[in-house]
Amino acid sequence: MTQGSVASPLDDVELAHVAEHPSRTNAASRTLAVLSAFGGSRAVLGVSEIAVRAAVPKSTAHRLLAVLHEHGYVKRDGNRYRLAERVFELGSRAFWPRGLRERAIPFMAELHHETLEIVHLAILHDDDVVYVEKIYGHRAWPCPTTIGGRNPAHATALGKSILSYSSPETVGHVLTGHLARPTRHTVAHPEALQKQLRVAREEGVAVEVEECRVGLACVAAPIIDRRTGEAVAALSISSPTARFDKRRFAARLRKAADTLSQTAL
Repeated sequence: MTQGSVASPLDDVELAHVAEHPSRTNAASRTLAVLSAFGGSRAVLGVSEIAVRAAVPKSTAHRLLAVLHEHGYVKRDGNRYRLAERVFELGSRAFWPRGLRERAIPFMAELHHETLEIVHLAILHDDDVVYVEKIYGHRAWPCPTTIGGRNPAHATALGKSILSYSSPETVGHVLTGHLARPTRHTVAHPEALQKQLRVAREEGVAVEVEECRVGLACVAAPIIDRRTGEAVAALSISSPTARFDKRRFAARLRKAADTLSQTAL
């Protein structure tokens, strides 16, 4: 700092974040941290916010963004940045099992046609579900999920469904982690969640009512790898609580998920 200059509050925040992540000293780690900064709900970010999220100095963020821009991984939007199509191209190849999304889409379209409700396909990643596909229509209730977006696994029917057919290690990892409460209805006690998982396995579907978003209910069925007996993904139907029909939705989901389990893996 030059004589007479004054540090801004943002500079102090940046330094604090960098101090919390002393391991981010090599270029590859810092570059990945900058890319990961775009993982939140906002698609367009300024350099200062990216620096704070990535826990790197602002000058470093600016330099790495220039490199990512040159290689087609980010785009400029005025004096801010957003992810570019190159990231989508690579991300679309990461979904596993390969080809499941393509096979699932016709079933999802049928489920939407039969119910006129929102249909999701998701996988488990760490403590969250990641949405791989979403189909909805004109009368869909506001549901702020996006392809590539996340929600806490324990607070969603999709997550509960996958966990009901996951290894004890996977379940333990989720249930001993931070169990956020997106709404006051969210079940966030490990024993209560274990009970929900047992019921979901017995019934073949998992249900949540206003645990992830007030006003919405969801039922989900797992897509199971028959070789391992574990879920690799799940399908769900979401609707406003006022018109939620668990029995009708569950029957259709079980049929679709079972067919995908037999043919897609």
